[in-house]
Amino acid sequence: MQKKGIACKRFRRLLHVGFFAAMIILAVALLRTPVYGKNASKKEIWTVTQYGREDAPRQSMFYTVVNSSGKLMVIDGGWRYEADTVRSVIRSLGNKVAVWIITHPHPDHVGALTEILGNNYTNISIGVIYSPKTRAKQYKATQKPWDEYSIYEQFNALAKKTKKLKYLQEGDGRKVLGLELKVLNGWDKSIDQYKKNQCNYGSLMFKLKGQKRSFLFCGDVSKSRGKRIVKKYRKELKSTFVQCGHHGNWGLTKRFYDYVQPKAAFVDAPKSITEDKTGKYDAPALIAYLKEKNIKVYKYASGKKSVQIW
Repeated sequence: MQKKGIACKRFRRLLHVGFFAAMIILAVALLRTPVYGKNASKKEIWTVTQYGREDAPRQSMFYTVVNSSGKLMVIDGGWRYEADTVRSVIRSLGNKVAVWIITHPHPDHVGALTEILGNNYTNISIGVIYSPKTRAKQYKATQKPWDEYSIYEQFNALAKKTKKLKYLQEGDGRKVLGLELKVLNGWDKSIDQYKKNQCNYGSLMFKLKGQKRSFLFCGDVSKSRGKRIVKKYRKELKSTFVQCGHHGNWGLTKRFYDYVQPKAAFVDAPKSITEDKTGKYDAPALIAYLKEKNIKVYKYASGKKSVQIW
C-alpha cells in the first residue's frame, strides 16, 4: 500500500508538470499567432469626395480626403460665397483639418479658405496649410482681370499670419494622413516665361498614393505645362483616379489622360459647362473621349461622388 501511495503522488506530480508545460506552450503559440478580430491590423482606407452643385453658376474645386481614423484633408474649397458650405462639411467631419492643400490662389480655389481665415476659423482647427510658393512680383506684372490678384494677396497675408503655411514645390514628397504625396508640378522660375495664366501654370499637380490605388490631382494645370509634365513624369502619371485639369475645360490634352489610364475621372464643373452645346467649352468633348475609353466620369451632376484609396 505504501508503494502504491508513492506511485500515485509521483503520477500527480507529473500531471501538474505536464499541465504547466502545456500552458506555457499554448501561451507562446498565442503570442505568435496574428489577431484577426476587431483590433487586428486591417486595411487602411481613404475616402475621397468631390463637392459641387450641378446648378452652380460657375466652376470651383472642393475635395475632402478622410482616412480610417477620421483624420481630414481638404483640397481647395471654392469661392468665397461657398465658405459656409465648406464650414458645414468640415463640421460634419469633426471640425479638425489635419492638412489643407491649396492648388493655386485663384478665387474659385482659395476663396472659401480666405473667407474662413478672415473670420478667425469659426472654431475650425487647422494643422497645416500647403500651397505653391507664388512668385508674386512676376504674377502681379502678368495678371489679368480673371486672376483677381487681390485674392492672392489676402490669402497670403492671412495664411502667413496663422504660421501654419508651408510651401510645396515640384519634386517634393512626403506622407500625409498615411498616403504618399508626390508633387509633379508647382510654381518656380520656369513659370516666368508665360505672359498670362501664370497662376494656372504654377498650380500644384500632385499624386496621393496608397498601396493599391492612387489619385492624381491636376489643379488648373493645362496644355502647355502638361506637355512638360508628360516628358518628365510619364512613368509616374498612371493613377486609379484623376481630377481633370482646369475643370476638364480647355485644360490637359487627351494624350495626357492616356498616360494616366484612370478608372475614373472627376470634372469640377456644373452642367452649364459639362453639357454645353454652344462650343464655348470643350469639357463635353473630353468627357465623351473618357467615356469612349470606358472611364467613369464624375461631375457635379453625378450622384455619388466618392471613391476610396487603399
